[in-house]
Amino acid sequence: MEILFFSPYFYPYISGLTTYPYKILTHLSKKHKITVLTFPYQKELTINNQQLTIKYLPYFFRFSKGFISPPSIFYFYYYAKKSDLIILNQPNFEGLFLAIIGKILHKKIVSILHCQVFLDSGFFNQIINSFLNLSVFIQLWLSNNIIAYTEDYFKSLKISRFFLKKTRFVLPPIEFLKINQKKLKEFDRLKTDKIWLGYAGRIASEKGLEYLVQSINQLYAKNKVELVFAGPYGKDVSGEDKYYKRIINLLETNVVKHHFFGNLSDGDLSAFYKAIDLLVLPSINQTEAFGMVQAEAMLTGTPVIASNLPGVRVPIRLTKMGEIVKPKNPQQISKAIIKILKNKNKFSNNFLINKAKKIFDINKTYQFYDNLVCQSHPNLTEAVK
Repeated sequence: MEILFFSPYFYPYISGLTTYPYKILTHLSKKHKITVLTFPYQKELTINNQQLTIKYLPYFFRFSKGFISPPSIFYFYYYAKKSDLIILNQPNFEGLFLAIIGKILHKKIVSILHCQVFLDSGFFNQIINSFLNLSVFIQLWLSNNIIAYTEDYFKSLKISRFFLKKTRFVLPPIEFLKINQKKLKEFDRLKTDKIWLGYAGRIASEKGLEYLVQSINQLYAKNKVELVFAGPYGKDVSGEDKYYKRIINLLETNVVKHHFFGNLSDGDLSAFYKAIDLLVLPSINQTEAFGMVQAEAMLTGTPVIASNLPGVRVPIRLTKMGEIVKPKNPQQISKAIIKILKNKNKFSNNFLINKAKKIFDINKTYQFYDNLVCQSHPNLTEAVK
């Protein structure tokens, strides 16, 4: 079966919106031919993957985080005509034209809805947000099926009432990666007797990292605490360099010791989760829909603090491996930090870790997508079985 996937950004750009489909498509490529259409967010961008055919679309210029690319319409038509199934990675603006073309060609369309975008206030941002959300709405309307992480998140969106009947839910693909023991020893040597509060993900405005920094000032043992960050930052995150500089300024102003480790993958990232005392995900709006890093940390036995937002609170509710706090509330974050550090065994023990492994079994997610593709092409039913 020929599957066409579109996303403005794609791996190796690090985000839940890219790592999720990368894992799913790599799995599906074992049985199907996968073509990925995306834009080169960096010059001379290449990816070494023999399983996926990745085509970089030309564009005239970038507008905010989007790409202005009239030529992409011709590419959309060419590849859509050859495909059996079109998968759209949401949210995006550019995929509207592919969705229309796909519908005209009577192709089955599936949208993976990761989240809805909520940009900062301001006239310019609100205009961008309106056009983006309108495009996503039309793409979802044209889709035969919509895939979302959790009912908790999807039902919190105003658009959900229009699409609930054709929406299906599956947890994102959470992979347990073997810990790189050499990297873990490096972290332990650097950590010494300090308390490491970790954050994993892009340094981006919707993550609410300023509230995590502010919470450190309220800890009784601030001098023993260090904030450690894993993930892209600064110019490596499209449109977020200004926010990164703001966080650096806050860290220095509040005299908070910190380390930025940049992108960590596979066993190095698992070593990071194992080295930290707890993971904090202080997201502030519904641009964050789940927070896969929470589940990844839990699988290594590390408890989590996350904001009480639809979807984001689900991993802790399912596993009981952490504390849920009010968004934008440094006081609650600091209280949760103290509570977990004083009662570590309550939030991380063999029973809870094994429970997390059963909940976030990646094979369940892979089976979901195998079935989805099978239903898109009934002749494949017996082959998939």
